[in-house]
Amino acid sequence: MRREEGSGTDRSDVNGGRRPQPDGYAAEAADEEEQILRRFRQGERDAFEWLVRKYRQPAVRFAYQLTGDYHMAEDLTQECFAVVLVYPEKYDFRASFKTYLYTILRHKCIDALRRQRKVQTGIQGPRHAAEDREGQAAEFRDSRQGSGETENNPEMLAVIREQDREWVRRMLALKPDYRMAVYLVDVSQMNYAQAAAIMQRSTVSFKVLLHRARKKLRQIYEQEEWEGELRRTGASISG
Repeated sequence: MRREEGSGTDRSDVNGGRRPQPDGYAAEAADEEEQILRRFRQGERDAFEWLVRKYRQPAVRFAYQLTGDYHMAEDLTQECFAVVLVYPEKYDFRASFKTYLYTILRHKCIDALRRQRKVQTGIQGPRHAAEDREGQAAEFRDSRQGSGETENNPEMLAVIREQDREWVRRMLALKPDYRMAVYLVDVSQMNYAQAAAIMQRSTVSFKVLLHRARKKLRQIYEQEEWEGELRRTGASISG
């Protein structure tokens, strides 16, 4: 699922509705987007709406990874696109539009979480917070469902939803920086340089962070497997 570090093509994951295409197609798509970005810089509303259609859902998923709140993620993404619309001249083509958008969105998420902590300190108990996060995970899981074959195959859909629930729950167990690093590379398929730019780290520092995040995610998975095996063994003995 990961991209090679040297790749210059910025592709979204299959959850974003696009599959890897031949190099010629990717080059043509990149040229089309560059033309649209230049029109956007000139203030053309149609070009902005094209960017919203392409990047809104990936941006919402990214914001959710930072906030753990799907509704907040939607609101912050909307705010982010509002900033992009009002200040088109700030995009200078030095980075991909996706990198630029995610960088703005990351700052908005961090600010929103800081404000939320100040408001909610001492108000929400851990049990209710856990319940809310489970509900948000369910919403995010539903938002990632595709269409087509799975809609007509209840068994397949059930398996996918179960896998997504486990994946989301494990991701939410990571601290925000770890979640972001894993999401940018392993889900959004960004290369190390792009992801590092969004997180405002050097490439070397980002690689270290990603390594630690993947290690922690693996430890969570292994711990769950071990605990599950203990439960199964205990059940068989008591039976």
